[in-house]
Amino acid sequence: MSPATLQDHPSVDSFFNVAETETLALFEHLSFEFLEEFDVFAPAETGRTREHEPPELMRGFLHCYYKDIYGIRPVERELQNTVVWLSCGFDRPPSRDAVDRFLTDLEHIVDEVFDHLVKQAACRGLLDLTYCIDSSNVRTMPADQDASKCYDPTDDEYYYGYGCTIVSTGQKIPIAVEFTESKQAPEETAMRVIRDAFAVKQPIWMVGDSTYDTLDWHDPCGQQVVVPVARTTHGTLMTRKTSSTGSKTASKNTARTSS
Repeated sequence: MSPATLQDHPSVDSFFNVAETETLALFEHLSFEFLEEFDVFAPAETGRTREHEPPELMRGFLHCYYKDIYGIRPVERELQNTVVWLSCGFDRPPSRDAVDRFLTDLEHIVDEVFDHLVKQAACRGLLDLTYCIDSSNVRTMPADQDASKCYDPTDDEYYYGYGCTIVSTGQKIPIAVEFTESKQAPEETAMRVIRDAFAVKQPIWMVGDSTYDTLDWHDPCGQQVVVPVARTTHGTLMTRKTSSTGSKTASKNTARTSS
C-alpha cells in the first residue's frame, strides 16, 4: 500500500480521531486495575456466568462519555470500533450484555470509584493550582424515577433530570461533585463541594461566577489561604482579600475578559 493510499485509508483517520482525545492521554496517567478489588466485580461463583473486564470497560465508558455517547446500545456500538476497543485494552469488542452488566454493577460503587480516581490524579500531579466551581445539569429520560422536572435559568427552559455542582481543575478534571434537584444548588451544597475539593489538594485560586460571590464562599477560601475569584455578569474578574479568619476586608477589579 502506497503512502498516499494509506493516508486516505479510513482506519488511519479513525486512529487519529481516537489518538487526539484527552481520554487516551488520561489513561496513560491513571490505573483502573483497582476496580477488580471490589466485591461487585469479584470472580464468578459456581453457576454464575457473569464475566467482567472492569478496567477495560471503565476506559470504554470514559471514552464514550467524553464523545457525548450515552446509553447501552450507543456505547456498545462505539466499542465495536477496532481502534477504540484496542485503545481501551480489550482483546475483543465487549458484548452488549457485558456493557449493561458493568454499568449496573458500577452504580453500587460509583462514589468510591470517583474518590479513588481523584486521589490518583492528585498523587500523579494532574491537578493544577486553579480550581473552578460551576453548576450544570444532567438530563435523563422520564423513566428515571429519581429525577425531576427542573428549570435551567441559563437556557430559560425546563428539563427532566438533575442539577450538578462541580469543582474541576486543569483540563476539566472533576475533583468534587454533588447532584441536586435543580441546576442552582443551595449554598450549603456549594460549600460542601468546595470543602471536599480542598480536602484533595489545596489550590491557590478558586474561580466561580457571581452566584458564589458570597461571604460563606470566601470564608472557607480564607481559612485555607486560597484566593477566591468571581466572574461577574459583565465578564469582570473580582478578587476578595480575606483575613486569617476568612472575613472580607477589600474588593477590587483585577482583570476584564473579552466578551
